[in-house]
Amino acid sequence: MSNKNLVQITTDEKGREIVIVRVDKTLKEMMEEKPTSRWNAVYWRPAYVKNLKEITDSNFSISKIGDFEEYLTYGAIVTGGKNYEGKGVFLLNQGDIQFTGLDDTDMKEIKKNSPWNIERAKVKTKSLVLARSGVGGVGKNRITIITKPINAVVDSFVDVLDLDIRKINPFYVLVFWKTKFGRLQVERIINGVGTVNISFDEIREIKILNIPKNVQDNIESEYKKMSKYHDKAMEAKKNDQEAEYKKNIEIAEKMLKDLIAKTEAVVRGERKDVI
Repeated sequence: MSNKNLVQITTDEKGREIVIVRVDKTLKEMMEEKPTSRWNAVYWRPAYVKNLKEITDSNFSISKIGDFEEYLTYGAIVTGGKNYEGKGVFLLNQGDIQFTGLDDTDMKEIKKNSPWNIERAKVKTKSLVLARSGVGGVGKNRITIITKPINAVVDSFVDVLDLDIRKINPFYVLVFWKTKFGRLQVERIINGVGTVNISFDEIREIKILNIPKNVQDNIESEYKKMSKYHDKAMEAKKNDQEAEYKKNIEIAEKMLKDLIAKTEAVVRGERKDVI
């Protein structure tokens, strides 16, 4: 291949990719790729490389999630078939993490002395909670933020990420994670045989752009406006008010998609703020 065509993609009769050949990366570069060396062909797909180039070409400086980490953990690993259900503490699982927020309408509840209820797995306001495995979990980029106090712990398939709010706004991190710039990074790094996973080191290596603090704060403000409709939807769902639920969740989804699009435009330098 010539230097002008270092990546070639072959498709089948239905236009599906079947072979990708690229010679613009040396063996040494592949071995040095962080957080771990990457020989997986999917990792080197042009779309993921292009996304990284857009991030590095941005006018904003780049940091990594690990630069702001205060605490990163997952829930207790509990084996055996014993039933620990009861009253006292909510157990948050991947299915409770929805696009616009936490779905607390059917959250499992456990006894306070349950082995699930450990100190490290407890969430607090402004904790980010994200799925750590599975095509339907991390594969769907399930992540949200705890917006109000709740007595809950996560299970072993959910990570808790607490950030230093003096350095970065976690609401901005959440929305950035949902933009194509964050989502494609997650898609690129998840891996595993049978069940895909994302490790702590991989989370720490996710790149994020340092947009101005006032813009980050405006993202938080706009997110909280959206959350009011999410909360109304959850309340309607609890009361079996299907029409009210559908109306409010559609508003919340539209508002969040709009906020994500505006955040992407800020990152690309196409607008100064999200408001």
